[in-house]
Amino acid sequence: MTFDNSGQAEDAIKADGICQTIGAALVKHYPNRQWYVDVSIAGGVAKILCPSISMLHGYTVHIKSETDDNLQKKAIHAGGEILERFKLSRNKNATGGEELILRDARGEALQAKTGL
Repeated sequence: MTFDNSGQAEDAIKADGICQTIGAALVKHYPNRQWYVDVSIAGGVAKILCPSISMLHGYTVHIKSETDDNLQKKAIHAGGEILERFKLSRNKNATGGEELILRDARGEALQAKTGL
């Protein structure tokens, strides 16, 4: 990875830290699920996905001026919302259920827009 200026490097370091904070909260609260976090410092958002459900439809969290505690709370809420949309258990020890989601030819969840 190369950077044009120090601002890009600083943003990459900050984004990595936010990814780690959000990812750790998700894994701690929903340990038996897969999670993916993509952070845009410039956009001020983090996109949270559960790859075993969908890589297209997730939950966007605003990250500007948030403390780590608030980011963790938002992450847990987002993870729960994603699971709930697809009628998957939010229980900490829950596993599976993704195999019951109807999918299209690409493997994407058909219920992604409505969660029904």
